[in-house]
Amino acid sequence: MQKTTRRAFLTGAAAALPVAAGAAIAADAAPNNPAFKICPRATGGKNANRFPQVIVQDQHNRKSWFYEDLIADKLVLVSFTSVRGEAYYPVLNNLFKTREIIEGKVGKVGRDVHMYTITTDPRRDTPEALKALAAKHGADWPFLSGTSEDIREILASFNARGSLYGLTWIGNERTGRWTKKPSQLQPLFLAEPLARLATGERHRPFLVDMHSV
Repeated sequence: MQKTTRRAFLTGAAAALPVAAGAAIAADAAPNNPAFKICPRATGGKNANRFPQVIVQDQHNRKSWFYEDLIADKLVLVSFTSVRGEAYYPVLNNLFKTREIIEGKVGKVGRDVHMYTITTDPRRDTPEALKALAAKHGADWPFLSGTSEDIREILASFNARGSLYGLTWIGNERTGRWTKKPSQLQPLFLAEPLARLATGERHRPFLVDMHSV
């Protein structure tokens, strides 16, 4: 499936509507599978124009719209690596420790907080390769890949350049607030900005004892 953005989609949506309506109820279509969605949901978002609306695939072959399914209205931690890149700039062990702190102090990963690792090498990193990489490090959050063109667009939206990108982006897309930290930073210092960007009962001004820092 070729990439589509909201703006590009809306341009041709009116003319294609009758065809799309028929396709939406095709016998072999799975209504709950984002791979078969005809168009992005028009929910908008604080950074809907910044992040691309493209299809990504995780290590279990599950497909999703990158922005509307994975980022919009969520508290997220987005990191970057690749199977080859882990040998030169390892981040997954550190992120696993960060996940443990998040679970203990902020909220349930996959429900209150959403973690994603995006490959910087989509040509080589198949879902099977990413599944093996995740299992090696005990990581149970989504590892995302897609077409080279789509992943390049995602990486550009995070200002990620090159095959090794050592920053983790932390954001609350419900409020539109984002920050970034080195991926090898001490895990507690990766979890803290996530807690500070949370809202409601999940908000924690400080996880770190500032007197001891």
